[in-house]
Amino acid sequence: MPESFIGGLLAHLVAHEVGHPLGLRHNFKGSSLYTLDEINSKEFKGKKTYGGSVMDYAPVNIRLNEGEVQGDWAMSGIGAYDMWAIEYGYTFAPKQDAILARVAEPELAYATDEDTSGPDPFARRYDFSKKPLEYAQSQMNLAVYHRERILQKFVKKGDSWAKASRGYNITLSLQTRSLSMLANWVGGVFVSRDHKGDPNGRPPLRVVPAADQRAALDWVIKHAFYDDAFGLKPELLAHMTDAKWRDMGRVSQDATWPIHDRVMGIQASVLTMLMNPTVLRRVYDNEFRVPSDQDALTLPELLEKTAASIWSECTQKVEEKTTARKPAISSLRRNLQREHVERLIDLSMPGAGSSAAYKPIQNLAVGELRKLHASIEKFLADSGENLDAYTRAHLSETATEIKKALDSQFIYNANAISSGGGAGSFLFFKNQGIPAKAE
Repeated sequence: MPESFIGGLLAHLVAHEVGHPLGLRHNFKGSSLYTLDEINSKEFKGKKTYGGSVMDYAPVNIRLNEGEVQGDWAMSGIGAYDMWAIEYGYTFAPKQDAILARVAEPELAYATDEDTSGPDPFARRYDFSKKPLEYAQSQMNLAVYHRERILQKFVKKGDSWAKASRGYNITLSLQTRSLSMLANWVGGVFVSRDHKGDPNGRPPLRVVPAADQRAALDWVIKHAFYDDAFGLKPELLAHMTDAKWRDMGRVSQDATWPIHDRVMGIQASVLTMLMNPTVLRRVYDNEFRVPSDQDALTLPELLEKTAASIWSECTQKVEEKTTARKPAISSLRRNLQREHVERLIDLSMPGAGSSAAYKPIQNLAVGELRKLHASIEKFLADSGENLDAYTRAHLSETATEIKKALDSQFIYNANAISSGGGAGSFLFFKNQGIPAKAE
């Protein structure tokens, strides 16, 4: 590797670590100042730092076939925020007031560790650029480029084929990191720390524009929920094995790469990012924050779009006979669909949440289950004998599971039941005249 690459990364690392004893905390908004085009331009390269702070966890800036200039691999100097914070920390009152008056300048944006679990999508580790969607696509392009060259270029003559697994896992990490980065935009709110009266002060909370949330959601769906997003071709899989080295603690590891477990793990994580109660509550609250005459991402839209992408196979009947080798619904998609149904059932259960947003979330989840049940039943009836055994068994079982969940119409005092208390609670089920006493 060239010294210009290693040297820049090492300088960035040292500056970051020296910042801590000087009093600087992490600043995870430091990498959100400029677009990729600006960062990778003649005006910036070697002349201007591409971030506001070396205290961010910024990824390496690698741009593949996306412009004429490859910008600096890492921060080329101390950021504007770092200089500002150090100036404030080592200046005595009353001179500090003039320093604080700059707080609303874009280069001084700040968010630290405890902000990374909040609603601000820029307050994240390892995100990059002012337009993260462009960066995510750039990372995905990089992953696809290298996946296509794992067997021919990455694994050298004489190497163990286990290196193919390592190469693929590296590309998978680029993909999963981008999915996590963009999922944070759904239900997002930009947070500022400006005080009243600050020059050019901003509102402390600004809902992420609906168009940006939708674009992020569409990208996440495209690169997480469809089989081709993972690039797992038979030739590549035939070489993705594991080395058996005792000093690596991997003697007992299976020689085959766990296809379904790994993909399902990623898809389940993405469903959690999109459908966990905290994100759904944020989306619901944001509907109220945005004036009614302005566009906003809504809970129904989020749940409907997610469901439509996951269950697209059930929208029209199968005209030609499918087989176990060429099923109507692939094995990866069947796993995803089962996970999605389980999430909806969890959200539909009484006692599943305690926030004020819980009831509308529950109502919408029940509505999605009803629509899905009707769609599956129609698809099964229309497709008839053309369906392969895998698809028919999967959909039949899913329809049964949904029906049983919907038939559990009401649970009285559900919270007490789930916590082990509440003697005298009753379970009410559909078409039952006498309630069953809860033990």
